[in-house]
Amino acid sequence: MMRPVVAEVALEYREIFSFVKLDVNTQPKKTAEYHIRGTPTYIVFKGGEIIQGFVGAMPKGELVQRILGILEIEETE
Repeated sequence: MMRPVVAEVALEYREIFSFVKLDVNTQPKKTAEYHIRGTPTYIVFKGGEIIQGFVGAMPKGELVQRILGILEIEETE
């Protein structure tokens, strides 16, 4: 289950990026618009444009690194 991982990452990285949840059961038009075929699906936007998307559950560190990599941000910890 990715929900607790996403919640933790969203809190820790709130100054860098945000998560928005799309309920695929109640938003079928948006689901189709974004070509969502599996869950969890992550779509990274920058400046209102889709940069890249990816699908699948993963450990917290991998999720963070994928998002930061797509956004071309180096982690400074």
